[in-house]
Amino acid sequence: MNRRHVLGAIGSVGSLGTLAYATRDPVRTLEFRLWLSEEAAAYDGVAERVLEYVEELMTFEFWSLEASFGGVLSVSTEDGARVTTGGEWPLALASGTVGSSDVEPAGDVNLIVTDGQMKRAPTGYGLPHVASVGGARHIADLEPFDKLVGSGPEGDVQRRIVPLQTRTRTIQILLHEVGHALGLHHDHGVAFRYGDAIVSTPMLSTYAFSSNSPYDRSRCGTSYPDPGDLSRQLSLAFSTCARRELTSYSGGVRLRNSSGR
Repeated sequence: MNRRHVLGAIGSVGSLGTLAYATRDPVRTLEFRLWLSEEAAAYDGVAERVLEYVEELMTFEFWSLEASFGGVLSVSTEDGARVTTGGEWPLALASGTVGSSDVEPAGDVNLIVTDGQMKRAPTGYGLPHVASVGGARHIADLEPFDKLVGSGPEGDVQRRIVPLQTRTRTIQILLHEVGHALGLHHDHGVAFRYGDAIVSTPMLSTYAFSSNSPYDRSRCGTSYPDPGDLSRQLSLAFSTCARRELTSYSGGVRLRNSSGR
């Protein structure tokens, strides 16, 4: 199912009058809320680790971040993409409920983390204000942010460069889907040479490492290097191109009653 079909599913629920888009310009406080599936919540520290990384990587000079934990939910699938593409997570946000658990959407990003697999794409999904990703067990294995990112040379700290591992790729994909929820596209990401490595930022992600990638330059005109035999690394920092786009973000969601007020 493509993004247009998922948006159609959201639109059909919108006829209930429970969810509407709103415009806030400028956005001075970005509202982010995290939920965990029941299986994701079985791993210690997942919510705390996600919120820690999001707060470090999504707080910018043009907005403050209000990040919160929405709770644990029962969902029918742990697949990090299918929970959104099948309509379950978007519909839950639109109706404000999953099973017997109330779901109160945040104004900007509503993310659910499941314990879905992270080997075969898609492993997550993002569309306006809605995001999902699997890999809870790998997030639970992540070091604290300062230990992972702050352990390398100063350049690594500034660019948030980390090794390409399942756990680091999982948190980067999480950021990737959050970026989609805020209106970013794949070509808002960049790839660059760093010593003998090619490094990819969240929106481009591992597309940068494929010789068959459909992308050869960013939306802002930056060419991507040929991966060739270079080693692969990840950056957890959004590119300048992505951050420039985020400065113009003005969306949001708001609840309304069945009469549409």
